[in-house]
Amino acid sequence: MVARWQALGGGLSRSAIERRLASGRWQRLSSGVYATFPGPLSRMAEFWAAVLAAGPGAMLSHRSAAEVAGLTAGGDGPIHVTVPAGRHPQRMPGVVVHRSRRASWIRRPHRTLPQTRVEETVLDLWETTDALDEALGWIAVSCGRSLTSPERLTLALGLRGRVRRRPELMAALRDVETGCRSVLELRYLRDVERAHGLPEGERWPCGTPSRRAADRSEGVVLYPAFGTSVRLGTPPPVPAVVTTHALGELRERVAVGIAPVRGSLRGRVLRYDGADVFRNPCGVADEVAAALHRRGWRRYPRRCSPSCGALTP
Repeated sequence: MVARWQALGGGLSRSAIERRLASGRWQRLSSGVYATFPGPLSRMAEFWAAVLAAGPGAMLSHRSAAEVAGLTAGGDGPIHVTVPAGRHPQRMPGVVVHRSRRASWIRRPHRTLPQTRVEETVLDLWETTDALDEALGWIAVSCGRSLTSPERLTLALGLRGRVRRRPELMAALRDVETGCRSVLELRYLRDVERAHGLPEGERWPCGTPSRRAADRSEGVVLYPAFGTSVRLGTPPPVPAVVTTHALGELRERVAVGIAPVRGSLRGRVLRYDGADVFRNPCGVADEVAAALHRRGWRRYPRRCSPSCGALTP
């Protein structure tokens, strides 16, 4: 991908550029931007074309910067570009242009393809989505992968003026700092532990290497005082052996009409996935409380609402 001014600066004449375009060796993408190859463009080539066409100081931002940083999956949606305030690039099909008074500061350094810093990208996404879980996921994932940190996000937030849902954003940053690395872990903390008065478990602080490889693919919540842990992620296969105590508890729960969720009651480890925590947090809280109670916890979960399914004495 090359801009006209780059080609001229590299020693090509105007006639040489026109011959390449006429022969089909190059293709014109927009005014003054060319692909130096025939055929369809890759997603990365489209990004380069948008940035070059937007002119000096332009950079990928919002969902496009998130895509390059690995925060979102690849797609074919509009390309988002941020330019310095006061600049008005030509209209480009499929390109959304944003403007910033801090363009020189928000650019991520040491990147060949100009793009916003991860902190700015996450905050831009937060500002432009109404899906709270999606926004929380970007914060958790970016910190969990050590692309940024709650401290750096807080600093970037402080340099902005008005930010929508600022209290929710600050609360999310505090929760992520405790070690929540996904929406599932955040929902477990809020909807299971806090909503039902359970002890708040220990988590790996943001950016801390996990002790085992398995801990990098699952959320781990530890209750060391009660010899119990919770793993949050893809449910494991059904165990071939179920302890007598666990089987008895399951039978008792079925007998009183409580639909058990998919927590594993084998040993000291309970496992849940998103379907459990999102759809039945009260049932998860009930099972975790029962496990903690067997190992010395002397309190009981509280009901989060009149319809809460968590058992109380």
